[in-house]
Amino acid sequence: MSNLRQNGQLRWAPSYLRNQGQLTRGQKRAFREHWDRYGLVFQHGESLPIAATFPDFSQRQLVVEIGFGMGDHLVDMATRHPDACFLGIEVHRPGLAAACGKLADKGLENVRLIRGDARLILSDYFGQVKAHAVLIQFPDPWPKLGDEHRRLVQPGLIDVFEERLHAGGHWVLATDVIDYADHSRRIMGERRESWQELSTSPWTEGRSVTPYEGKGLAAKREITDLAWCYQPCEAR
Repeated sequence: MSNLRQNGQLRWAPSYLRNQGQLTRGQKRAFREHWDRYGLVFQHGESLPIAATFPDFSQRQLVVEIGFGMGDHLVDMATRHPDACFLGIEVHRPGLAAACGKLADKGLENVRLIRGDARLILSDYFGQVKAHAVLIQFPDPWPKLGDEHRRLVQPGLIDVFEERLHAGGHWVLATDVIDYADHSRRIMGERRESWQELSTSPWTEGRSVTPYEGKGLAAKREITDLAWCYQPCEAR
């Protein structure tokens, strides 16, 4: 994440906190034993070897999940869509380690993990690769007044999606915070020329309930699933 700064200034406000928590003994073991199998490491000035890491990449859909937490949703999606390729991007090591262990337990080979700022990785390290879908599950809502600029979903991130998605690609969001859903709709409402809001998406249908979502449901918070399809003007 060294080039998140440019000319001494942050290029954008990070949507995550640096405090990542401590790895459990099991997570340390999973990270040690399985990171070389599932992890992709980005180097300054180089593109990630995404196409080379998946067999028959050109014949498969690429799905990116941003901020996958402990990996439950990512692992479930990869299990239910074995013909697709999945990239999970997460900042915090406990989540990366937990996902490594779950992927190894399932024997999945259609997933790779990347540690870092998702917007930075998509902006600077994807080369010419384009995705078919981007998934964001329950991002930090940054609810305090004045913190809205720290939210992951921002106009600049949508600019990046327009560079990194195929025409007809989807981006989907799940949140248990009504204000975050409204915030996202407002941003996407300004992109109607290139984005169509969908009532459903293959990447929202039948998704599993993660432990985090379960806590929201137990607290009687309303879950909102949103989806949009990218339709650049030149593709129409």
